[in-house]
Amino acid sequence: MPEIVTDPLLPSGSLLLSERGILGSQSLGPDPSLPRARDARGRFAKGSSGNPHGRPRGIRNPKQCVPDLVARPLSTEALSNLLDRKPHLLRPLAAQILPPPLVAIDPTERLGIDLSSLRTADDFRQVLPTVLAAVARGEIPPAEAARIARRVRARLRALRQLARFVGRVTSAGAEANPS
Repeated sequence: MPEIVTDPLLPSGSLLLSERGILGSQSLGPDPSLPRARDARGRFAKGSSGNPHGRPRGIRNPKQCVPDLVARPLSTEALSNLLDRKPHLLRPLAAQILPPPLVAIDPTERLGIDLSSLRTADDFRQVLPTVLAAVARGEIPPAEAARIARRVRARLRALRQLARFVGRVTSAGAEANPS
């Protein structure tokens, strides 16, 4: 049998506790192998968590995850139980099941009114009776008619301001260049 040779021990007892290394009285920090403190019911005592650093950043909270009903359909009973326990999931689950909402059509397009083509005060005067007739027929609600009237009024103001601005610029240009 071969003979096993070992290095002779230092007088301090270990290489770690040599004079140049770590001293015996230095603390190496908490021992991770020690059991965590627990209360009488077996739960972690206050300040002694089983996960002292908590959930890492970026990891989603599993209690808030919405199940994917397309990939893994639930029975009606299971879905009902889930919504009884977590009512906040109703809206995201309904969004998975229901079709997407219809895109709202602009009421001016529905009535055949092109606001960008309106140039004169007479054009604007013809729009409002069309809108009022649509309200009377029940094609659009009064709130949409009021919205259209506000848009028409804003466009009319913008055209009037543009006309004033152009008038000032042309009159200033005429004064600067007397021919």
